[in-house]
Amino acid sequence: MSDSLTPASTPKRTSGPLSILVVEDNAINLRLITAALNRAGHMVDAAMDGSAAVAKFSEKKYDVILMDIMMPVMDGIAATLEIRNMENSRGIPVGERVKIIAVTANAFEDDRNKFFEAGMDHYMNKPVEIEELMKILNT
Repeated sequence: MSDSLTPASTPKRTSGPLSILVVEDNAINLRLITAALNRAGHMVDAAMDGSAAVAKFSEKKYDVILMDIMMPVMDGIAATLEIRNMENSRGIPVGERVKIIAVTANAFEDDRNKFFEAGMDHYMNKPVEIEELMKILNT
C-alpha cells in the first residue's frame, strides 16, 4: 500500500468530475491511470514530461495534477516549482491552487520531503493503486 502524506494547508475538494492532468513518461502507466480516471468520470489530459505539463498548465486550469518525478526534459520537481511560481505570479491563494500529487517509485523520507518542499500536496508510490488515488482525489 502506498504512503500518502497531506500537509495541513491542502484544500478540500468538492465531489464530482475533476479536471486532471496526468504527467507520466511511461506510456503503459499513462494509459492505465488515464483509463481509470476516465471510467470514474473525470476529464483527463496527458503530458509525457514536466515541460509539456507546464505548457498545458499555462493554457488550462486543472483541479489535480498527477506528477511523475523521474522524467526526461524536465523532472516532476522542476515542473512543480515552475507551476507554483506561475500560481504565485498570478496571485492564486494557497487554498485555491492546483493539487499536485507526486507519483514515483522513490519511497525514501528524504525524497518525500523534497516533494513537499517543491510544493506538492500528496505522495503516492508506484505502481499507483487506483482505490488509493480515488480516496486522495476525494479529499
